[in-house]
Amino acid sequence: MQLGLTQRELTELTRKSVQLILSGREGDSEALTQYKTSAQFRAGVQLACAAMVLVLAENNERISQQLASLQKES
Repeated sequence: MQLGLTQRELTELTRKSVQLILSGREGDSEALTQYKTSAQFRAGVQLACAAMVLVLAENNERISQQLASLQKES
């Protein structure tokens, strides 16, 4: 049994998260806009989002295993 997100959904979540963080917002200062275009910021955002998705993927598997174990006990 698989609970939660599929691999494709996790990949899409990563892509959308990066896109959302890097997109400009109304009211952003010029300095923030310039910083968001820097390679260092972009790399940090991508790394943070990838780490978030890895945690989700690990928990997704653990929850699935726990539920499968509970169903076997019932």
